[in-house]
Amino acid sequence: MNTRLLEYILNGNIVINSLEVLGHWIKRFPDHPDLLKIYANLLAVNAHFQAAANHYDRAAQIFLKEGQFLQGIATKMAQWQAVRPQKEELKAFLSDCQNQIPDRNPVAVFWKNLSADEISDLYQIADNICYPSGITVKQLGEVEKVLSFVVSGELKESNYRMIEDQQVKFKKPIQMLKPNDIFGVVYPFSEDIQSQSHIVTVKRTELISFTKEKLVRLCRVHPLFEAKIIELLQIRYSKASKNGSALARKAKRYNLSTPISIEIVPDKEGELAVRMEGFSRDLSVSGLCFLTPDAAVTGSQETILGIFNGQNPEVRVILTIEKMSLVISGKIVRKEKVLDNGQIHLAMGIKFDDLPPILGGAFFAFAQSMGVLGKDPNAVENPEENMN
Repeated sequence: MNTRLLEYILNGNIVINSLEVLGHWIKRFPDHPDLLKIYANLLAVNAHFQAAANHYDRAAQIFLKEGQFLQGIATKMAQWQAVRPQKEELKAFLSDCQNQIPDRNPVAVFWKNLSADEISDLYQIADNICYPSGITVKQLGEVEKVLSFVVSGELKESNYRMIEDQQVKFKKPIQMLKPNDIFGVVYPFSEDIQSQSHIVTVKRTELISFTKEKLVRLCRVHPLFEAKIIELLQIRYSKASKNGSALARKAKRYNLSTPISIEIVPDKEGELAVRMEGFSRDLSVSGLCFLTPDAAVTGSQETILGIFNGQNPEVRVILTIEKMSLVISGKIVRKEKVLDNGQIHLAMGIKFDDLPPILGGAFFAFAQSMGVLGKDPNAVENPEENMN
Protein backbone atom coordinates (compact mmCIF):
# COMPACT_ATOMS: atom_id res chain seq x y z
CA MET A 1 0.00 0.00 0.00
CA ASN A 2 1.11 3.51 -0.77
CA THR A 3 2.16 5.24 2.47
CA ARG A 4 1.52 8.60 0.77
CA LEU A 5 -2.16 7.66 0.68
CA LEU A 6 -1.95 7.01 4.44
CA GLU A 7 -0.81 10.61 4.95
CA TYR A 8 -3.82 11.85 2.98
CA ILE A 9 -6.14 9.73 5.14
CA LEU A 10 -4.58 11.00 8.36
CA ASN A 11 -4.73 14.69 7.40
CA GLY A 12 -8.32 14.42 6.17
CA ASN A 13 -7.65 14.95 2.47
CA ILE A 14 -9.03 11.45 1.82
CA VAL A 15 -12.12 10.37 3.77
CA ILE A 16 -12.98 6.65 3.80
CA ASN A 17 -16.53 5.77 4.82
CA SER A 18 -16.19 2.02 4.30
CA LEU A 19 -15.32 -0.12 7.33
CA GLU A 20 -14.04 -2.82 5.03
CA VAL A 21 -11.67 -0.52 3.13
CA LEU A 22 -10.42 1.18 6.28
CA GLY A 23 -10.04 -2.24 7.91
CA HIS A 24 -7.43 -3.14 5.27
CA TRP A 25 -5.39 -0.11 6.33
CA ILE A 26 -5.67 -1.17 9.98
CA LYS A 27 -4.25 -4.59 9.12
CA ARG A 28 -1.32 -2.89 7.39
CA PHE A 29 -0.69 -0.40 10.22
CA PRO A 30 -2.13 -2.05 13.38
CA ASP A 31 -0.20 0.17 15.80
CA HIS A 32 -0.74 3.57 14.21
CA PRO A 33 -2.74 5.48 16.87
CA ASP A 34 -4.17 8.15 14.53
CA LEU A 35 -5.40 5.50 12.10
CA LEU A 36 -6.85 3.43 14.95
CA LYS A 37 -8.72 6.52 16.14
CA ILE A 38 -10.13 7.23 12.66
CA TYR A 39 -11.28 3.63 12.41
CA ALA A 40 -12.86 3.81 15.87
CA ASN A 41 -14.72 6.98 14.85
CA LEU A 42 -16.17 5.18 11.84
CA LEU A 43 -17.15 2.18 13.99
CA ALA A 44 -18.96 4.50 16.41
CA VAL A 45 -20.80 6.23 13.54
CA ASN A 46 -21.99 2.80 12.41
CA ALA A 47 -23.17 1.94 15.95
CA HIS A 48 -20.46 -0.69 16.59
CA PHE A 49 -19.83 0.86 19.99
CA GLN A 50 -17.94 -1.94 21.75
CA ALA A 51 -15.59 -2.43 18.79
CA ALA A 52 -15.09 1.35 18.65
CA ALA A 53 -14.26 1.41 22.37
CA ASN A 54 -11.68 -1.34 21.92
CA HIS A 55 -9.88 0.56 19.14
CA TYR A 56 -10.08 3.85 21.06
CA ASP A 57 -8.51 2.13 24.05
CA ARG A 58 -5.66 0.74 21.95
CA ALA A 59 -5.00 4.13 20.34
CA ALA A 60 -5.10 5.95 23.70
CA GLN A 61 -2.51 3.61 25.20
CA ILE A 62 -0.15 4.21 22.28
CA PHE A 63 -0.64 7.98 22.41
CA LEU A 64 0.23 8.08 26.11
CA LYS A 65 3.31 5.89 25.66
CA GLU A 66 4.49 8.19 22.85
CA GLY A 67 4.09 11.25 25.11
CA GLN A 68 1.03 12.66 23.33
CA PHE A 69 -0.90 12.99 26.56
CA LEU A 70 -3.77 15.21 25.33
CA GLN A 71 -4.31 12.94 22.32
CA GLY A 72 -4.47 10.05 24.76
CA ILE A 73 -6.99 11.82 26.98
CA ALA A 74 -9.17 12.91 24.04
CA THR A 75 -9.18 9.37 22.65
CA LYS A 76 -9.98 7.88 26.04
CA MET A 77 -12.92 10.28 26.44
CA ALA A 78 -14.21 9.19 23.02
CA GLN A 79 -13.98 5.60 24.25
CA TRP A 80 -16.05 6.41 27.33
CA GLN A 81 -18.63 8.22 25.22
CA ALA A 82 -18.96 5.07 23.12
CA VAL A 83 -19.20 2.71 26.11
CA ARG A 84 -19.79 4.08 29.60
CA PRO A 85 -16.89 3.11 31.90
CA GLN A 86 -16.97 1.73 35.42
CA LYS A 87 -15.58 3.94 38.17
CA GLU A 88 -12.69 1.52 38.69
CA GLU A 89 -11.67 2.02 35.06
CA LEU A 90 -11.57 5.79 35.52
CA LYS A 91 -9.42 5.42 38.64
CA ALA A 92 -7.04 3.09 36.81
CA PHE A 93 -6.72 5.56 33.93
CA LEU A 94 -5.97 8.45 36.30
CA SER A 95 -3.37 6.29 38.02
CA ASP A 96 -1.71 5.64 34.65
CA CYS A 97 -1.77 9.38 33.95
CA GLN A 98 0.12 10.02 37.18
CA ASN A 99 2.95 7.85 35.88
CA GLN A 100 2.94 8.76 32.18
CA ILE A 101 1.94 12.43 31.93
CA PRO A 102 4.76 14.95 32.62
CA ASP A 103 4.45 17.48 35.43
CA ARG A 104 6.23 20.23 33.49
CA ASN A 105 3.16 20.99 31.36
CA PRO A 106 0.46 23.03 33.22
CA VAL A 107 -2.32 21.62 31.00
CA ALA A 108 -1.13 18.11 31.85
CA VAL A 109 -1.20 18.95 35.55
CA PHE A 110 -4.85 20.02 35.22
CA TRP A 111 -5.85 16.61 33.86
CA LYS A 112 -3.67 14.69 36.32
CA ASN A 113 -5.25 16.47 39.29
CA LEU A 114 -8.82 15.58 38.36
CA SER A 115 -10.65 13.14 40.61
CA ALA A 116 -12.45 10.10 39.22
CA ASP A 117 -15.82 11.75 39.92
CA GLU A 118 -14.76 14.97 38.14
CA ILE A 119 -13.47 13.26 35.00
CA SER A 120 -16.55 11.01 35.00
CA ASP A 121 -18.75 14.07 34.58
CA LEU A 122 -16.27 16.00 32.43
CA TYR A 123 -16.04 13.50 29.57
CA GLN A 124 -19.83 13.54 29.24
CA ILE A 125 -19.89 17.27 28.39
CA ALA A 126 -16.85 17.24 26.09
CA ASP A 127 -17.18 18.13 22.41
CA ASN A 128 -14.47 16.62 20.22
CA ILE A 129 -14.32 18.50 16.91
CA CYS A 130 -11.97 18.41 13.91
CA TYR A 131 -11.57 21.46 11.66
CA PRO A 132 -9.88 21.67 8.25
CA SER A 133 -7.31 24.42 7.66
CA GLY A 134 -8.51 27.98 7.08
CA ILE A 135 -11.51 27.83 9.43
CA THR A 136 -12.20 30.65 11.92
CA VAL A 137 -12.91 29.08 15.31
CA LYS A 138 -13.10 32.31 17.34
CA GLN A 139 -14.08 35.81 16.24
CA LEU A 140 -12.66 39.04 17.63
CA GLY A 141 -15.22 40.73 19.87
CA GLU A 142 -17.56 37.77 20.38
CA VAL A 143 -18.53 36.78 23.92
CA GLU A 144 -16.27 34.01 25.25
CA LYS A 145 -18.43 30.93 25.83
CA VAL A 146 -16.09 27.98 25.18
CA LEU A 147 -12.87 26.65 26.72
CA SER A 148 -10.87 24.64 24.14
CA PHE A 149 -7.84 22.35 24.34
CA VAL A 150 -5.71 21.90 21.21
CA VAL A 151 -5.35 18.15 20.71
CA SER A 152 -3.60 18.22 17.34
CA GLY A 153 -2.91 20.59 14.47
CA GLU A 154 -2.07 24.29 14.56
CA LEU A 155 -3.96 27.59 14.80
CA LYS A 156 -2.98 31.24 14.37
CA GLU A 157 -4.12 33.57 17.14
CA SER A 158 -4.14 37.33 16.44
CA ASN A 159 -4.34 39.17 19.77
CA TYR A 160 -5.63 42.61 20.62
CA ARG A 161 -5.79 44.34 23.99
CA MET A 162 -8.76 46.32 25.30
CA ILE A 163 -7.44 49.81 25.93
CA GLU A 164 -8.94 49.79 29.44
CA ASP A 165 -7.00 46.65 30.44
CA GLN A 166 -3.78 48.40 31.45
CA GLN A 167 -2.93 45.75 34.07
CA VAL A 168 -3.36 42.68 31.87
CA LYS A 169 -0.15 40.99 30.76
CA PHE A 170 -0.46 41.29 26.99
CA LYS A 171 0.36 38.35 24.76
CA LYS A 172 2.24 38.57 21.47
CA PRO A 173 0.21 40.20 18.66
CA ILE A 174 0.37 36.94 16.69
CA GLN A 175 1.18 33.53 18.11
CA MET A 176 0.71 29.95 17.00
CA LEU A 177 -1.37 27.56 19.09
CA LYS A 178 -0.18 23.96 19.04
CA PRO A 179 -1.05 20.70 20.83
CA ASN A 180 -1.42 21.11 24.63
CA ASP A 181 -2.33 24.82 24.31
CA ILE A 182 -5.69 26.19 25.45
CA PHE A 183 -7.84 29.18 24.52
CA GLY A 184 -11.11 30.68 25.74
CA VAL A 185 -11.45 33.16 28.65
CA VAL A 186 -14.49 31.66 30.37
CA TYR A 187 -13.63 32.75 33.92
CA PRO A 188 -14.94 34.63 35.91
CA PHE A 189 -18.12 32.71 35.13
CA SER A 190 -20.31 35.65 36.16
CA GLU A 191 -18.86 37.98 33.49
CA ASP A 192 -19.54 38.18 29.76
CA ILE A 193 -15.99 38.63 28.46
CA GLN A 194 -15.43 39.80 24.90
CA SER A 195 -12.84 37.94 22.89
CA GLN A 196 -9.62 39.89 22.35
CA SER A 197 -8.30 37.47 19.76
CA HIS A 198 -9.15 36.08 16.34
CA ILE A 199 -8.23 32.41 15.86
CA VAL A 200 -7.97 30.56 12.54
CA THR A 201 -6.81 26.99 11.84
CA VAL A 202 -3.54 26.72 9.92
CA LYS A 203 -3.61 22.92 9.65
CA ARG A 204 -6.26 20.30 10.21
CA THR A 205 -6.95 20.72 13.92
CA GLU A 206 -8.66 18.68 16.61
CA LEU A 207 -10.07 20.36 19.72
CA ILE A 208 -11.67 19.21 22.95
CA SER A 209 -14.15 21.93 23.91
CA PHE A 210 -16.34 22.63 26.93
CA THR A 211 -19.05 25.27 27.02
CA LYS A 212 -18.98 27.78 29.86
CA GLU A 213 -22.56 26.90 30.81
CA LYS A 214 -21.73 23.22 31.30
CA LEU A 215 -18.54 24.02 33.23
CA VAL A 216 -20.56 26.17 35.63
CA ARG A 217 -22.92 23.27 36.28
CA LEU A 218 -19.95 20.97 36.86
CA CYS A 219 -18.48 23.38 39.42
CA ARG A 220 -21.74 23.32 41.36
CA VAL A 221 -21.53 19.53 41.64
CA HIS A 222 -17.77 19.44 42.34
CA PRO A 223 -16.73 22.49 44.46
CA LEU A 224 -12.98 21.81 44.08
CA PHE A 225 -13.22 21.80 40.28
CA GLU A 226 -13.57 25.60 40.05
CA ALA A 227 -10.15 26.15 41.65
CA LYS A 228 -8.61 23.81 39.06
CA ILE A 229 -10.20 25.78 36.22
CA ILE A 230 -8.87 29.06 37.66
CA GLU A 231 -5.36 27.64 37.96
CA LEU A 232 -5.52 26.33 34.40
CA LEU A 233 -6.60 29.66 32.92
CA GLN A 234 -3.84 31.50 34.76
CA ILE A 235 -1.41 29.87 32.31
CA ARG A 236 -2.36 32.36 29.59
CA TYR A 237 -4.49 35.04 31.22
CA SER A 238 -2.47 36.13 34.25
CA LYS A 239 -2.39 39.60 35.74
CA ALA A 240 0.68 41.74 35.95
CA SER A 241 1.50 43.55 39.16
CA LYS A 242 0.39 47.14 39.51
CA ASN A 243 3.98 48.29 39.52
CA GLY A 244 4.42 46.72 36.10
CA SER A 245 1.76 48.78 34.34
CA ALA A 246 2.24 48.66 30.57
CA LEU A 247 2.61 52.40 30.09
CA ALA A 248 3.92 53.52 33.48
CA ARG A 249 5.25 57.07 33.64
CA LYS A 250 7.97 58.75 35.69
CA ALA A 251 5.42 61.20 37.05
CA LYS A 252 1.70 61.52 37.67
CA ARG A 253 -0.45 60.64 34.67
CA TYR A 254 -3.50 62.58 33.54
CA ASN A 255 -6.45 61.88 31.28
CA LEU A 256 -6.25 63.70 27.97
CA SER A 257 -9.26 63.17 25.74
CA THR A 258 -8.52 65.75 23.07
CA PRO A 259 -7.56 64.98 19.45
CA ILE A 260 -3.83 65.28 18.84
CA SER A 261 -1.50 64.72 15.91
CA ILE A 262 1.92 63.16 15.63
CA GLU A 263 4.53 63.30 12.91
CA ILE A 264 6.97 60.42 12.54
CA VAL A 265 10.34 61.77 11.46
CA PRO A 266 11.78 59.67 8.59
CA ASP A 267 15.26 58.20 8.84
CA LYS A 268 16.13 58.97 5.24
CA GLU A 269 16.84 62.52 4.19
CA GLY A 270 14.36 63.97 1.71
CA GLU A 271 11.41 61.80 2.79
CA LEU A 272 8.28 63.46 4.12
CA ALA A 273 7.22 62.97 7.72
CA VAL A 274 4.31 60.54 8.25
CA ARG A 275 1.46 62.39 9.96
CA MET A 276 -1.20 60.61 12.02
CA GLU A 277 -4.37 61.97 13.59
CA GLY A 278 -5.59 60.39 16.78
CA PHE A 279 -6.05 60.95 20.49
CA SER A 280 -4.50 60.14 23.85
CA ARG A 281 -6.12 58.97 27.04
CA ASP A 282 -3.24 59.72 29.38
CA LEU A 283 -0.37 62.12 29.60
CA SER A 284 2.57 62.95 31.84
CA VAL A 285 5.64 65.15 31.79
CA SER A 286 7.58 62.17 30.41
CA GLY A 287 5.21 61.00 27.68
CA LEU A 288 1.81 59.81 26.54
CA CYS A 289 0.00 56.95 24.81
CA PHE A 290 -1.17 57.87 21.31
CA LEU A 291 -3.99 55.95 19.62
CA THR A 292 -5.25 56.07 16.05
CA PRO A 293 -7.71 53.78 14.23
CA ASP A 294 -5.74 51.05 12.49
CA ALA A 295 -7.72 51.54 9.27
CA ALA A 296 -6.81 55.24 9.23
CA VAL A 297 -3.04 54.70 9.25
CA THR A 298 -1.62 56.10 6.02
CA GLY A 299 1.74 57.32 4.81
CA SER A 300 5.03 55.65 4.10
CA GLN A 301 4.55 51.90 4.45
CA GLU A 302 8.29 51.56 4.97
CA THR A 303 8.07 53.82 8.00
CA ILE A 304 5.03 52.02 9.41
CA LEU A 305 6.59 48.58 8.92
CA GLY A 306 9.79 49.84 10.49
CA ILE A 307 7.92 50.70 13.69
CA PHE A 308 6.74 47.11 14.05
CA ASN A 309 10.14 45.69 13.14
CA GLY A 310 11.84 47.12 16.19
CA GLN A 311 12.63 50.66 15.08
CA ASN A 312 11.96 53.51 17.52
CA PRO A 313 11.78 56.62 15.34
CA GLU A 314 11.64 60.18 16.54
CA VAL A 315 8.24 61.86 16.57
CA ARG A 316 6.71 65.29 17.02
CA VAL A 317 3.56 65.48 19.18
CA ILE A 318 1.28 68.36 18.17
CA LEU A 319 -1.49 69.89 20.28
CA THR A 320 -3.57 72.54 18.50
CA ILE A 321 -6.17 75.00 19.76
CA GLU A 322 -7.63 77.62 17.45
CA LYS A 323 -4.56 79.19 15.78
CA MET A 324 -2.05 78.02 18.36
CA SER A 325 0.00 74.82 18.29
CA LEU A 326 2.44 73.29 20.74
CA VAL A 327 4.99 70.78 19.44
CA ILE A 328 7.02 68.43 21.66
CA SER A 329 9.66 66.02 20.39
CA GLY A 330 9.96 62.46 21.57
CA LYS A 331 10.54 58.85 20.58
CA ILE A 332 8.28 55.81 20.13
CA VAL A 333 9.18 53.28 22.81
CA ARG A 334 6.21 50.90 22.64
CA LYS A 335 3.73 49.85 19.98
CA GLU A 336 0.89 47.35 19.76
CA LYS A 337 -2.64 46.80 18.45
CA VAL A 338 -5.49 47.35 20.93
CA LEU A 339 -9.28 47.14 20.87
CA ASP A 340 -11.28 50.23 21.85
CA ASN A 341 -15.07 50.42 21.50
CA GLY A 342 -15.05 47.52 19.08
CA GLN A 343 -12.48 49.13 16.76
CA ILE A 344 -8.85 48.09 16.28
CA HIS A 345 -6.37 50.89 17.03
CA LEU A 346 -2.64 51.30 16.66
CA ALA A 347 -1.31 52.33 20.09
CA MET A 348 2.11 53.90 20.54
CA GLY A 349 3.81 54.80 23.78
CA ILE A 350 5.75 58.00 23.22
CA LYS A 351 8.49 59.19 25.57
CA PHE A 352 9.15 62.91 25.42
CA ASP A 353 12.65 64.29 25.22
CA ASP A 354 13.69 65.74 28.56
CA LEU A 355 11.64 68.89 29.07
CA PRO A 356 12.96 71.91 30.96
CA PRO A 357 10.66 72.69 33.91
CA ILE A 358 9.41 75.87 32.25
CA LEU A 359 8.45 74.05 29.05
CA GLY A 360 6.85 71.20 30.99
CA GLY A 361 4.76 73.68 32.94
CA ALA A 362 3.78 75.46 29.72
CA PHE A 363 2.75 72.15 28.17
CA PHE A 364 0.38 71.30 31.02
CA ALA A 365 -0.97 74.85 31.13
CA PHE A 366 -1.67 74.61 27.40
CA ALA A 367 -3.48 71.28 27.77
CA GLN A 368 -5.45 72.55 30.76
CA SER A 369 -6.53 75.65 28.82
CA MET A 370 -8.20 73.28 26.36
CA GLY A 371 -10.37 72.02 29.20
CA VAL A 372 -9.39 68.41 28.73
CA LEU A 373 -6.99 67.68 31.56
CA GLY A 374 -8.14 65.60 34.52
CA LYS A 375 -6.25 63.50 37.09
CA ASP A 376 -6.24 59.79 36.26
CA PRO A 377 -7.41 57.95 39.41
CA ASN A 378 -5.48 54.83 38.32
CA ALA A 379 -2.25 56.70 37.67
CA VAL A 380 1.02 55.34 38.97
CA GLU A 381 2.57 57.98 41.20
CA ASN A 382 5.93 56.35 41.85
CA PRO A 383 8.46 58.88 40.49
CA GLU A 384 11.04 56.11 40.09
CA GLU A 385 9.03 54.29 37.43
CA ASN A 386 10.18 54.62 33.84
CA MET A 387 8.12 54.37 30.75
CA ASN A 388 8.61 50.96 29.12
